[in-house]
Amino acid sequence: MKPAQRTLPPGYHATTEINLAKNPRLALWLNLVGFGLFFLAAASLGVYLQAVRPEALTGEFRLENLWWAVGLLALVVANLIVHELIHGLFFYLFTGAAPVFALRLTYAYAAAPDWYLPRLPYLVVGLAPLVLIDLACLVLIAFGPQAWVLPAAVVAALNTSGAVGDMLMIALVLRAAPGSLVNDRGDCVI
Repeated sequence: MKPAQRTLPPGYHATTEINLAKNPRLALWLNLVGFGLFFLAAASLGVYLQAVRPEALTGEFRLENLWWAVGLLALVVANLIVHELIHGLFFYLFTGAAPVFALRLTYAYAAAPDWYLPRLPYLVVGLAPLVLIDLACLVLIAFGPQAWVLPAAVVAALNTSGAVGDMLMIALVLRAAPGSLVNDRGDCVI
């Protein structure tokens, strides 16, 4: 696997740029797609729950319960933080440099703005939170304590829908030429 590098090699030039700071419509579109993806993920998790832990679906659920709402908010925040920390960890593993983190109104990010990553490391960085968090949640749903089943399902649905921007970048990187490099500046990926 080629290492990350700080300078763009001779003959390389930008072919694609995704800039959420300059394109708020794209940020809004990604949030709308993520919202729909949340319901698709939740429905899929419902099928998974029915198959591996049907007893988890028999309890009474009251949305008006304040503690459940507070817990849900805590899960949203915790998932956001852990998701970006995982991106940051993998940026660090591939670059040896501290990543940059930011929170915007419609998205959060971890970035390595001073680095150009080859396709495969960038794909690992992009997929790591989706795979690791969702896999951990699926294992918790199947084998964890009953009290953790529904929160794990909620986190998995939130994480999947929150990874919509990662999925867009992965699709673009997979379409790029094999020797391509990716510069992730957070708001802008080239």
